[in-house]
Amino acid sequence: MSEAGAIVRFFRVLRGDAVRRLFALLVLSLGAGAFVTEYTRLPVDDIQVGGVASRSIRAVTSFPFVDWEATLERQRSEESRVQPVFDFDTTLSGRLRGRIGEAFEMSRHRFQSLQTSPAGLPRKTDSLGTIRTDFLAALGLSLDPTTLDRVVAQGFSVQMEHLVVKLVSGELGRFIIADRSLLPSSSGPVTVVRILQQNQDEITLDSFSKIVIPEEVRRNIKITAFDLADEMMPTEARVAAVSIAQAAVRPNFSYNQLLTEDRRRESRSQVRDVIIQVQRGTAIIREGEVVSQSQYETLHAMKEARGSYNSLGIFFAISFFAALVFTSLYLFAAGYIKKFSVRPRDVEAIAFLGMVVLGLSRLAVSAAEPLATTIGAGMPASSLWYLAPIAGGAMLVRILVNSETALIWVIAISLMAGLMMDHQAIYTIFFLCSGLVAAGGISHTKERVNVLRAGLLTGLVNAALALLISLLQVEMGEVGYTSAAQPLWDMSIAFLAGNLSAIMVLGMVPMFEQLGFVTDYKLLELTNLNHPLLRQLMLRAPGSYHHSVIVGSLAEAAAESIGCNALMTRVSCYFHDIGKAVKPNYFIENLRDAPNPHDRLQPHQSARIIINHVLDGEALARQYKLPKPIIDGILMHHGTGIIQYFYAKAVEAAGEGMVVDPDDFRYPGELPNTREAGIIFLADRVEAACRTLVDPVRESISGMIEKLVNSAVTDGQLVECSLTISELYTVMDTFTETLLGIYHHRIEYPGMPVMPPKGDQASKSSVITLDVGTPAGSDDSGVSLNPTPEA
Repeated sequence: MSEAGAIVRFFRVLRGDAVRRLFALLVLSLGAGAFVTEYTRLPVDDIQVGGVASRSIRAVTSFPFVDWEATLERQRSEESRVQPVFDFDTTLSGRLRGRIGEAFEMSRHRFQSLQTSPAGLPRKTDSLGTIRTDFLAALGLSLDPTTLDRVVAQGFSVQMEHLVVKLVSGELGRFIIADRSLLPSSSGPVTVVRILQQNQDEITLDSFSKIVIPEEVRRNIKITAFDLADEMMPTEARVAAVSIAQAAVRPNFSYNQLLTEDRRRESRSQVRDVIIQVQRGTAIIREGEVVSQSQYETLHAMKEARGSYNSLGIFFAISFFAALVFTSLYLFAAGYIKKFSVRPRDVEAIAFLGMVVLGLSRLAVSAAEPLATTIGAGMPASSLWYLAPIAGGAMLVRILVNSETALIWVIAISLMAGLMMDHQAIYTIFFLCSGLVAAGGISHTKERVNVLRAGLLTGLVNAALALLISLLQVEMGEVGYTSAAQPLWDMSIAFLAGNLSAIMVLGMVPMFEQLGFVTDYKLLELTNLNHPLLRQLMLRAPGSYHHSVIVGSLAEAAAESIGCNALMTRVSCYFHDIGKAVKPNYFIENLRDAPNPHDRLQPHQSARIIINHVLDGEALARQYKLPKPIIDGILMHHGTGIIQYFYAKAVEAAGEGMVVDPDDFRYPGELPNTREAGIIFLADRVEAACRTLVDPVRESISGMIEKLVNSAVTDGQLVECSLTISELYTVMDTFTETLLGIYHHRIEYPGMPVMPPKGDQASKSSVITLDVGTPAGSDDSGVSLNPTPEA
């Protein structure tokens, strides 16, 4: 749905019976506040540490304690496991080698050019100084003048360059730290982040023996140089190479304090708080006991968990919260969920169901502790909370309204149920899943017994969910079980709740049917051919009855193709022409070979008789107390269209100068205002028109349907119907395929050849042939219907 369409639909919703809807939401919000609020007083004001308790006090709600001391101890333990992080720059050696090679190559080339230059000595001295300066700049190192003189004296030789590169490559690949005092006091493993050319990785360094300081590297360079240098290499060149390599030594291994602290902080944050969960009904203080500090803190923790408001304040706060939740869900669904029902009667019904379900849920919660105490056997009070009949309410909303409305209802009521049960989101999730399974379990059910099957399915899913919740709570350490039997109790009560919800549905559906709600079960009862109206139509107007059945098949297929209520559509079609049973002989499908009575009537009289079948049908439907959607189908199946045949006859008979009022030939019904009514309107037209086709092939049927649908749209008969253009095309295609199935051609069976008898039976047998003969008793082949002895 587009944004503009959603906004338009939203304002239409507000313009309708807004007062009834708002009143229903207000009552539901106040009811939610009344049922969710816990009215037990928290008796903590007169309790003092060291005093003697004058009464026993139990926890009126479940609440958690956070043991900060134990939590901090766990955090320190986890933090100590985080290894210090050091950065190791593996690219340092490569960068230095690159600079050394560039510096030597550039200076060597310039020095050689200077040697071959014919210029005088002053110019040569100035150029050599420039080369020395540029060499140091390109090298990026600080060299003493003696070393620099030796390098120049050797002419920046390639042999010297190679020795420097070897020394740098070998020694700067080690872990070099500026000072050993920067290492951790303990010699445990550390994490090393290796900085590579394109990315980085991590390794673990188990000991510090591989870590050296620059002085150690420089000493090792001096020792290694004599092993790596060529024997023929001049001593001056070797000494200069060692000096350059020693000058290039710098730390490549450093402590990353920022990353280390981030990891320690993350490790601390991942430590869960040590929570002591106090269950509802737990004895905090017993009468006659001396109140300890721990008990006093427990009472105040319960008060903080409950809040500082009194019961009246909590009631208004929860009511306001519920109003926000219900209103937000309603406005979103009304504006953006196409099939969500905004009819005042439906809103009132789901609000009433919400009140009933929340009331029964409050009863289950309030009676849980006394019942658990009475039953014993390790049953915790919280197990009885699963008896809240959210699943039953979801099934009822799905049956009475539709699945989209049931979804919104389940979300809203599950949130309120979670608030009622110690504000635990886990119960909200349970009831949400249970309600959705229950609503889905009764989809496409056509018999009331299927509700019990849906209840059984819901019970099984409830039991599985209850078991998973128990395991999750144990894993998270949130619940201290009173006995090992609690998971079994949870599963049993949850399974029972699903089946009890089905029984509640079976008990309440007839009540809503008496209030005018149309369920699939009621619709199936109306499809019974023994219904007085259908039987009367079949006996008095068989042609109209056959037409209604065909229209029902067409409309049902079309409704299924676009996701409408197919059963409602089919049943409405069965009853849409019951008014024709009053005067059946005035309708062409019932005439057969009888003379047409309209030949003796004026066009106005004929039109009035035809029009009256709509009004007669409405009267009969109200007399037999048919549901309102069926009555709407009777009134809307012709819309406000004109009876073209008799209007044309009236214009033809009026003569020149006389005006025929078209309203005299217009049906008095209402325009189709639902998708189902629009489909019935089109199916009635299409079936009646396509019966006149001489050759009902795909092209002629499709052309006729397109013509009829276009005329209905042009005449404005579908302006109040929510059928989209895409859906109209789908309906037209479905009509075509269905009619092709109805009017399919049958093959002509050939006559059966006469087979000669076998053996001795040839002289004793005769062949009897049966054929559909001509009125004279035989066909063109001359085969008689009488048994003939074989020649």
